[in-house]
Amino acid sequence: MYIKHIELKNFRNYGTLSCDFGDGVNVFYGDNGQGKTNILESVFYCSIGRSFRYSRDPDLIRYGNEDFSIGIDVSDDITEKISITYSKNGEKTARVNGLYLRKLGHLMGSLLAVIFSPEDMDIVNGGPSVRRKLIDIVISQIHPSHYFDLQQYNKITANKNNLLRDQSKTGNSLDRLLSVYNEQLSSPAARIAIRRNKFSKELEKYASDRNMQISNGEKISFKYISNYFSWQDNGGTEDESEVKEAFFNLLESKLRKEKERYHSLYGPQYDDIGIELNGTDIRRFGSQGQKRTCVLAIKLAEVMLLRRATGREPVLLLDDVFSELDEKRCEMLLESIGGCQTFITTANIQELPSSVREKSKIFFIRNGLAELI
Repeated sequence: MYIKHIELKNFRNYGTLSCDFGDGVNVFYGDNGQGKTNILESVFYCSIGRSFRYSRDPDLIRYGNEDFSIGIDVSDDITEKISITYSKNGEKTARVNGLYLRKLGHLMGSLLAVIFSPEDMDIVNGGPSVRRKLIDIVISQIHPSHYFDLQQYNKITANKNNLLRDQSKTGNSLDRLLSVYNEQLSSPAARIAIRRNKFSKELEKYASDRNMQISNGEKISFKYISNYFSWQDNGGTEDESEVKEAFFNLLESKLRKEKERYHSLYGPQYDDIGIELNGTDIRRFGSQGQKRTCVLAIKLAEVMLLRRATGREPVLLLDDVFSELDEKRCEMLLESIGGCQTFITTANIQELPSSVREKSKIFFIRNGLAELI
């Protein structure tokens, strides 16, 4: 799978952009603030329907305009073209191969993409939401149903929280209504937890191997931490009915506590992925070099997992990462991207190895314009 062509209109700082890409390495270089990362952002947007940055859709519209559009042509057995438009009124439209997608979740799996940027250090330094987002994006690309389970769960939870905040309006029927919501939440919560737990094990297998190669033997491990189901106490079961029953029983036993707090207190929205290095918490005890190695290993594992699960090559997006990695880590990264179309941004073209520059299609980015050199 690789992207042959992209068309942008009123996206970020681009009024219009039309570029043809090579199936190997494509490099965007230029000064900071010229729009290099915006191109990577538009590609990733076509993969999951949202930005990898902490940006809302209205923020992506070029100043002074009412909408933006992204169109990409893809060389793949499944996907040939993806187009997405978004208007200030909140209307978002996505099409794959010309067919309108009634739900944005149907976009998942059409374009496989892995993004690696300096902000990914938050995977080890940040809070649980960063790690949940990491695994949910990859799982959704492999299993689009995971995206719909997350949507369903979040919608029901929002309704339940509204009820908890306005308890006086329900009178004596409050407990019964909460039990109805708890029953509705239990099925998607069980499926989300089972997929996350399984994926964490697979991620550990591949990321640990990579980390040991880069670090000369240091071992990283991952543990899915659920606040409503103990995998260890239940023999590591992947039986959906068991997890569902356990979650429902917990919610029912905590009705009084949630009513006192006026908010849902349990569920996938609070789960985490624990990351350890040689048996200790890497967030607390790992050096910056060890953390960088761990994040690189995780990203390389993502590529391998997508490749293994789908039989297709993901597109790899490297946003200014070579300035963050030492020579050894750069070599490991470059050795692992063979077969993947890769997009690289850099402010200094010389920081890329000459072997990469010689084989790359290079674009100079300045003031929202891309010039092939």
